[in-house]
Amino acid sequence: MSVVMALVVAQTAWAQHYDLGGPCTNENIVPRTYFADIRTAQEKGDWKRLVDLEVLSVRSGCANEFRWKQLARALVLADRAADAIHVLEDMDERGFKLNPSPGMLPPEVVKVMETPGFKSTPVGQRLEARKRVSDSRRAHFLELLNQLPADKKPPEWYVAVGSCPFECCQFRQWTVEADTVLYSAPDSRKVVGQARRRTRVQGLTGELHLTPEPAVMIEDHEVPKDTIVFLLDNLGEGSGNVYIDGKIVASELGAGIVQYCFDHCWGETLLPPGHGKPTVWWVKVKLANGTIGWTDQPDNFGHKDACGED
Repeated sequence: MSVVMALVVAQTAWAQHYDLGGPCTNENIVPRTYFADIRTAQEKGDWKRLVDLEVLSVRSGCANEFRWKQLARALVLADRAADAIHVLEDMDERGFKLNPSPGMLPPEVVKVMETPGFKSTPVGQRLEARKRVSDSRRAHFLELLNQLPADKKPPEWYVAVGSCPFECCQFRQWTVEADTVLYSAPDSRKVVGQARRRTRVQGLTGELHLTPEPAVMIEDHEVPKDTIVFLLDNLGEGSGNVYIDGKIVASELGAGIVQYCFDHCWGETLLPPGHGKPTVWWVKVKLANGTIGWTDQPDNFGHKDACGED
């Protein structure tokens, strides 16, 4: 086959994936009302409109992986799973990551990747093969995890004192978005007051109560390959507390640990997503009248994010 013919065949195969309806550029320009239009379409459940908007976004930013992910998600919401699979095939050909680990792709897209329709495609078959390798490795290290002595493991329920657990989180004056009962201490049910909606409180401190996340290192990074570590609380800017060999240390390991470590990562989690008790963030606030109390409803407060409005 000549070079020209090969190019024609390749272009034809590409066109058989998802039709964007026009040229795909890297101008990275979207209408001024784009984000508001996206929000409106989602609120109204107008999935056709959402797909049209995401198509325009991709066409103006073909090299933007996030835009392709959002297009795939929109197609799933529009009950167009077959088209979403075509988009995933296009993403694979463009070298974008197709990793079902939590946080790597929209959950709606991950569900499509679990269907026979996706698994029967060449990219789906390759992905399933890589998952089998990962799952086999995980089973081996789970056995080693169960053999670890107690002094090499953190407590089953870890409390991170003083935690403000997301990027740009700050204890400062917060707005109260919903009436919130305040208690004398974390896990207590002794009521000491109530924060009223449309008032302000002073955020004082917090405690993150969580189940440590066991993981195994796939590459040498800060600690040797094959080391079992336990991820604890997030410290921001890619750093977090990690329990290693009986000690708690601040580390960047958590930024490179995922469920399935295929490319450009350091390790894999050993237990299924959502194992153990749900993480709870208790916050301590002070009312205008001087009352101080705790609540496990931090989402009832706004103005916690110093990097933007929340």
